[in-house]
Amino acid sequence: MYLPRLDMPWPIDIDGLQLIATSEGCRLKAYKCPAGVWTCGWGETDGVQPGMRWTQDYADERFRRSLLEWTEGVRRALGGAYANTNQFAAMLCLAYNVGLAAFAKSTVCRLHKAGDYSGAARAFALWNKVRDRSTRQLRPHPALESRRAREAARYLEPVPDESMAAPMPQAVQAESPLAASPIAQAGTVTAGIGAASAVVQVARDSVPSADSLLHGAVSVAGRAAELAASSGFNPQLVVPLVLVAAGGTAVYWRWKQRRGGWA
Repeated sequence: MYLPRLDMPWPIDIDGLQLIATSEGCRLKAYKCPAGVWTCGWGETDGVQPGMRWTQDYADERFRRSLLEWTEGVRRALGGAYANTNQFAAMLCLAYNVGLAAFAKSTVCRLHKAGDYSGAARAFALWNKVRDRSTRQLRPHPALESRRAREAARYLEPVPDESMAAPMPQAVQAESPLAASPIAQAGTVTAGIGAASAVVQVARDSVPSADSLLHGAVSVAGRAAELAASSGFNPQLVVPLVLVAAGGTAVYWRWKQRRGGWA
Protein backbone atom coordinates (compact mmCIF):
# COMPACT_ATOMS: atom_id res chain seq x y z
CA MET A 1 0.00 0.00 0.00
CA TYR A 2 1.17 3.54 -0.75
CA LEU A 3 2.60 5.48 2.18
CA PRO A 4 3.18 9.23 2.47
CA ARG A 5 6.60 10.55 1.54
CA LEU A 6 8.98 9.38 4.24
CA ASP A 7 11.49 12.20 3.67
CA MET A 8 9.10 14.75 5.18
CA PRO A 9 9.55 15.94 8.81
CA TRP A 10 6.91 13.73 10.41
CA PRO A 11 6.20 14.24 14.15
CA ILE A 12 6.08 10.47 14.89
CA ASP A 13 8.18 7.45 13.99
CA ILE A 14 7.69 5.56 10.72
CA ASP A 15 5.90 2.63 12.38
CA GLY A 16 3.36 4.97 13.94
CA LEU A 17 2.94 6.81 10.65
CA GLN A 18 2.31 3.52 8.88
CA LEU A 19 -0.32 2.50 11.45
CA ILE A 20 -2.35 5.67 10.86
CA ALA A 21 -1.78 5.84 7.12
CA THR A 22 -2.85 2.25 6.48
CA SER A 23 -5.87 2.71 8.75
CA GLU A 24 -7.01 5.87 6.94
CA GLY A 25 -6.03 5.13 3.37
CA CYS A 26 -5.63 7.92 0.85
CA ARG A 27 -8.14 9.09 -1.74
CA LEU A 28 -7.45 12.14 -3.84
CA LYS A 29 -11.10 12.79 -4.72
CA ALA A 30 -13.56 13.87 -2.02
CA TYR A 31 -15.88 11.08 -0.83
CA LYS A 32 -18.42 10.45 1.89
CA CYS A 33 -17.19 8.17 4.65
CA PRO A 34 -19.59 5.52 6.11
CA ALA A 35 -20.66 8.08 8.73
CA GLY A 36 -21.67 10.54 5.99
CA VAL A 37 -18.73 12.97 6.39
CA TRP A 38 -17.02 14.42 3.33
CA THR A 39 -13.39 13.28 3.37
CA CYS A 40 -10.30 13.58 1.20
CA GLY A 41 -6.63 12.66 1.30
CA TRP A 42 -5.49 10.76 4.40
CA GLY A 43 -8.80 10.97 6.25
CA GLU A 44 -8.95 14.79 6.16
CA THR A 45 -12.37 16.34 6.78
CA ASP A 46 -11.66 20.00 7.58
CA GLY A 47 -12.92 22.17 4.70
CA VAL A 48 -13.56 19.22 2.39
CA GLN A 49 -16.36 19.80 -0.11
CA PRO A 50 -17.98 17.57 -2.75
CA GLY A 51 -16.03 17.51 -6.02
CA MET A 52 -12.66 18.39 -4.48
CA ARG A 53 -9.54 16.80 -5.99
CA TRP A 54 -6.09 16.97 -4.40
CA THR A 55 -2.60 16.17 -5.64
CA GLN A 56 -0.65 13.53 -3.76
CA ASP A 57 1.88 16.11 -2.55
CA TYR A 58 -0.90 18.29 -1.15
CA ALA A 59 -2.56 15.30 0.54
CA ASP A 60 0.74 14.32 2.15
CA GLU A 61 1.42 17.85 3.38
CA ARG A 62 -2.11 18.18 4.83
CA PHE A 63 -1.58 14.85 6.58
CA ARG A 64 1.76 16.02 8.03
CA ARG A 65 0.25 19.26 9.34
CA SER A 66 -2.69 17.43 10.86
CA LEU A 67 -0.40 14.95 12.62
CA LEU A 68 1.58 17.84 14.09
CA GLU A 69 -1.63 19.25 15.56
CA TRP A 70 -2.94 15.88 16.73
CA THR A 71 0.39 14.90 18.30
CA GLU A 72 0.37 18.02 20.46
CA GLY A 73 -3.30 17.50 21.28
CA VAL A 74 -2.75 13.93 22.48
CA ARG A 75 0.17 15.04 24.62
CA ARG A 76 -2.00 17.70 26.23
CA ALA A 77 -4.77 15.16 26.85
CA LEU A 78 -2.30 12.81 28.55
CA GLY A 79 -1.27 15.62 30.88
CA GLY A 80 2.32 14.52 31.24
CA ALA A 81 1.54 10.80 31.69
CA TYR A 82 4.27 8.65 30.17
CA ALA A 83 3.52 6.69 27.00
CA ASN A 84 6.05 4.62 25.07
CA THR A 85 6.24 5.01 21.29
CA ASN A 86 3.80 2.18 20.58
CA GLN A 87 1.26 3.34 23.15
CA PHE A 88 1.46 6.89 21.83
CA ALA A 89 1.10 5.80 18.20
CA ALA A 90 -1.98 3.74 19.04
CA MET A 91 -3.62 6.57 20.97
CA LEU A 92 -2.74 9.06 18.23
CA CYS A 93 -4.34 6.75 15.66
CA LEU A 94 -7.50 6.61 17.77
CA ALA A 95 -7.56 10.38 18.30
CA TYR A 96 -7.02 11.04 14.59
CA ASN A 97 -10.16 9.01 13.90
CA VAL A 98 -12.48 10.18 16.71
CA GLY A 99 -11.19 13.72 17.31
CA LEU A 100 -9.05 15.26 20.04
CA ALA A 101 -11.94 16.34 22.25
CA ALA A 102 -13.45 12.85 22.19
CA PHE A 103 -10.08 11.24 22.89
CA ALA A 104 -9.44 13.51 25.87
CA LYS A 105 -12.71 12.29 27.43
CA SER A 106 -12.23 8.65 26.44
CA THR A 107 -11.82 5.67 28.73
CA VAL A 108 -8.61 4.87 26.85
CA CYS A 109 -7.07 8.20 27.89
CA ARG A 110 -8.40 8.01 31.46
CA LEU A 111 -7.16 4.47 32.12
CA HIS A 112 -3.80 5.12 30.48
CA LYS A 113 -3.22 8.12 32.74
CA ALA A 114 -4.19 5.93 35.71
CA GLY A 115 -1.57 3.35 34.69
CA ASP A 116 -4.16 0.68 33.85
CA TYR A 117 -2.67 -0.30 30.51
CA SER A 118 -4.62 -3.54 30.16
CA GLY A 119 -7.88 -1.69 30.74
CA ALA A 120 -6.87 1.05 28.30
CA ALA A 121 -6.10 -1.55 25.62
CA ARG A 122 -9.55 -3.14 26.08
CA ALA A 123 -11.21 0.27 25.93
CA PHE A 124 -10.14 0.83 22.31
CA ALA A 125 -12.96 -1.55 21.36
CA LEU A 126 -15.54 0.87 22.79
CA TRP A 127 -15.04 3.11 19.73
CA ASN A 128 -16.44 0.69 17.16
CA LYS A 129 -19.82 2.19 16.25
CA VAL A 130 -21.35 4.57 13.72
CA ARG A 131 -24.85 5.99 13.62
CA ASP A 132 -26.98 4.46 10.89
CA ARG A 133 -28.15 7.33 8.70
CA SER A 134 -31.53 5.72 8.00
CA THR A 135 -32.47 4.37 11.43
CA ARG A 136 -30.34 6.77 13.55
CA GLN A 137 -29.34 3.75 15.63
CA LEU A 138 -25.77 3.03 16.69
CA ARG A 139 -24.29 -0.09 15.13
CA PRO A 140 -20.82 -1.67 15.12
CA HIS A 141 -18.88 -1.17 11.90
CA PRO A 142 -16.44 -3.89 10.71
CA ALA A 143 -13.83 -1.37 9.55
CA LEU A 144 -13.84 0.32 12.96
CA GLU A 145 -13.65 -3.00 14.79
CA SER A 146 -10.64 -4.00 12.68
CA ARG A 147 -8.94 -0.64 13.24
CA ARG A 148 -9.55 -0.71 17.00
CA ALA A 149 -8.06 -4.23 17.16
CA ARG A 150 -4.90 -3.04 15.36
CA GLU A 151 -4.61 -0.03 17.64
CA ALA A 152 -5.01 -2.14 20.77
CA ALA A 153 -2.41 -4.60 19.51
CA ARG A 154 0.04 -1.77 18.83
CA TYR A 155 -0.70 -0.23 22.23
CA LEU A 156 0.26 -3.50 23.96
CA GLU A 157 3.28 -4.25 21.76
CA PRO A 158 6.45 -3.98 23.85
CA VAL A 159 9.13 -1.51 22.84
CA PRO A 160 12.44 -3.41 22.43
CA ASP A 161 14.49 -1.12 24.67
CA GLU A 162 11.87 -1.27 27.42
CA SER A 163 11.65 -5.05 27.11
CA MET A 164 15.37 -5.21 27.90
CA ALA A 165 14.81 -3.09 31.02
CA ALA A 166 11.77 -5.09 32.15
CA PRO A 167 12.32 -8.83 31.49
CA MET A 168 9.31 -10.91 30.51
CA PRO A 169 8.06 -13.17 33.36
CA GLN A 170 8.37 -16.86 32.41
CA ALA A 171 6.49 -18.36 35.37
CA VAL A 172 2.93 -17.32 34.58
CA GLN A 173 0.05 -18.29 36.85
CA ALA A 174 -2.87 -20.12 35.29
CA GLU A 175 -6.17 -18.31 35.07
CA SER A 176 -8.00 -18.44 38.37
CA PRO A 177 -11.06 -20.70 38.62
CA LEU A 178 -14.43 -19.02 38.48
CA ALA A 179 -15.14 -20.24 42.01
CA ALA A 180 -12.26 -18.05 43.24
CA SER A 181 -13.80 -14.87 41.84
CA PRO A 182 -14.86 -12.51 44.68
CA ILE A 183 -17.87 -11.42 42.63
CA ALA A 184 -18.96 -15.01 41.99
CA GLN A 185 -18.42 -15.86 45.66
CA ALA A 186 -20.47 -12.86 46.80
CA GLY A 187 -23.23 -13.80 44.38
CA THR A 188 -23.29 -17.36 45.64
CA VAL A 189 -23.43 -16.22 49.27
CA THR A 190 -26.21 -13.74 48.47
CA ALA A 191 -28.25 -16.38 46.69
CA GLY A 192 -27.63 -18.83 49.53
CA ILE A 193 -28.82 -16.36 52.15
CA GLY A 194 -31.91 -15.70 50.09
CA ALA A 195 -32.64 -19.37 49.65
CA ALA A 196 -32.14 -20.07 53.35
CA SER A 197 -34.41 -17.16 54.25
CA ALA A 198 -37.08 -18.48 51.95
CA VAL A 199 -36.87 -21.95 53.51
CA VAL A 200 -37.12 -20.47 57.00
CA GLN A 201 -40.05 -18.33 55.92
CA VAL A 202 -41.91 -21.36 54.57
CA ALA A 203 -41.19 -23.17 57.83
CA ARG A 204 -42.44 -20.16 59.75
CA ASP A 205 -45.69 -20.21 57.81
CA SER A 206 -46.21 -23.86 58.73
CA VAL A 207 -45.01 -23.57 62.35
CA PRO A 208 -46.66 -20.57 64.08
CA SER A 209 -44.51 -20.91 67.21
CA ALA A 210 -41.46 -19.84 65.21
CA ASP A 211 -42.81 -16.32 64.68
CA SER A 212 -40.45 -14.74 67.18
CA LEU A 213 -37.40 -15.93 65.18
CA LEU A 214 -38.08 -13.68 62.20
CA HIS A 215 -39.92 -10.78 63.79
CA GLY A 216 -39.73 -7.75 61.48
CA ALA A 217 -37.42 -9.55 58.97
CA VAL A 218 -39.41 -8.51 55.94
CA SER A 219 -40.10 -4.88 56.79
CA VAL A 220 -37.51 -3.82 54.16
CA ALA A 221 -39.70 -5.16 51.38
CA GLY A 222 -41.86 -2.01 51.61
CA ARG A 223 -44.11 -1.34 48.70
CA ALA A 224 -43.02 -4.51 46.91
CA ALA A 225 -44.38 -6.61 49.73
CA GLU A 226 -47.71 -4.76 49.68
CA LEU A 227 -48.07 -5.34 45.96
CA ALA A 228 -47.18 -8.98 46.38
CA ALA A 229 -49.72 -9.36 49.17
CA SER A 230 -52.47 -7.83 47.02
CA SER A 231 -51.80 -10.49 44.39
CA GLY A 232 -52.05 -13.35 46.87
CA PHE A 233 -48.30 -13.97 47.08
CA ASN A 234 -46.68 -14.23 50.51
CA PRO A 235 -45.00 -10.80 50.87
CA GLN A 236 -42.47 -12.16 53.34
CA LEU A 237 -40.90 -14.19 50.57
CA VAL A 238 -40.11 -11.09 48.53
CA VAL A 239 -36.77 -10.23 50.14
CA PRO A 240 -35.40 -13.82 50.10
CA LEU A 241 -36.39 -14.29 46.47
CA VAL A 242 -34.85 -10.94 45.51
CA LEU A 243 -31.60 -12.06 47.16
CA VAL A 244 -31.69 -15.34 45.26
CA ALA A 245 -32.29 -13.50 41.99
CA ALA A 246 -29.56 -10.92 42.65
CA GLY A 247 -27.02 -13.52 43.66
CA GLY A 248 -27.88 -15.78 40.75
CA THR A 249 -27.62 -12.90 38.32
CA ALA A 250 -24.15 -11.92 39.63
CA VAL A 251 -22.88 -15.49 39.24
CA TYR A 252 -24.38 -15.79 35.76
CA TRP A 253 -22.81 -12.59 34.46
CA ARG A 254 -19.44 -13.49 35.97
CA TRP A 255 -19.66 -16.85 34.22
CA LYS A 256 -20.57 -15.11 30.96
CA GLN A 257 -17.61 -12.73 31.29
CA ARG A 258 -15.27 -15.68 31.84
CA ARG A 259 -16.69 -17.49 28.80
CA GLY A 260 -15.94 -14.38 26.75
CA GLY A 261 -12.43 -14.07 28.14
CA TRP A 262 -13.11 -10.79 29.92
CA ALA A 263 -12.56 -11.76 33.56
